[in-house]
Amino acid sequence: MPRGARRLLLLLPLLAACGRCGRAERVAGGPRAVAVVNGEPVSADALRRSLREGGADAPGLEAEPAPAALKRQVLDDAVDRVLLLQAARERGVTVPAERVDQALLRLRADYPGTHFDDLLAQEKISAAELKARLREQLTVERLFAGEVFPRVQVSDDEVQRWYDDHAADFDEPERVRARQVVVRTREEAARIRDELRRRPQTFPEVAKRASIAPEGARGGDLGTFSRGSGMPEVFDVCFKLPVNQVSDVVPSPYGFHVFQVTERKPAGRRSFADARAGIRERLLREKRARAQAEYLAALRQRARITIDQKALDALAP
Repeated sequence: MPRGARRLLLLLPLLAACGRCGRAERVAGGPRAVAVVNGEPVSADALRRSLREGGADAPGLEAEPAPAALKRQVLDDAVDRVLLLQAARERGVTVPAERVDQALLRLRADYPGTHFDDLLAQEKISAAELKARLREQLTVERLFAGEVFPRVQVSDDEVQRWYDDHAADFDEPERVRARQVVVRTREEAARIRDELRRRPQTFPEVAKRASIAPEGARGGDLGTFSRGSGMPEVFDVCFKLPVNQVSDVVPSPYGFHVFQVTERKPAGRRSFADARAGIRERLLREKRARAQAEYLAALRQRARITIDQKALDALAP
């Protein structure tokens, strides 16, 4: 499944279990509520759709009974979404219409031609409904940005301590940056090797002209790699080459290779200065995830939540 399609399929049920269900469930004779959150019902129909979407990557399983654990997880997710949207309403959190429009345009940009509208039709959701769900998702993100994330900080001492405690994670093996030319016959490779040994500075030009490998278009540049990468029996020859020297011909199932090393990086430990930004970002993500969980736990603790266990047990995709 294309990445864009999977992204949309994940979005479709994201808020289905709570979007506008509060008004619908209060109508006499309406769909049965599986749960009620602070007076706002969560519908069986919406949860059923979430269960179906959860099996979108497993064709033929839609008719199978959903495991109890999956039903409970879908319900818990829906309850969390209701609580977050209620909290956003209480705090007056809103999202400008232009931001929702921009998000919809970014989502639509993943699809060429009519594929976006075709997928919406397949999932039986209107563009207006998708836009409403996008608004709700952006509202939740803005709630976290305003109520949760400002309290999350990562100090310099925490970053340094994490680096010290995980020093071995920053050990890097010897690496080289190399170019290659790949051709179909040994004879052609030998001619190219001899030409490049006479004029090694022309390697990018020769790679663009003669190489059958995809990186030939960028002068044969393979980027930086460590010993044992790709096909070790082929690429490890680069670790025996001095910088700028041209290798002998190396055969592989894909043809005959000629290499040139352009840079060598010895084994060593990445410095704290180089690692600091990545560590800070990692710790910030982890702290934000914990803060989100704690915020939701607090909302749940104060909430009035009732669950119709029989309705949940009867739920099927």
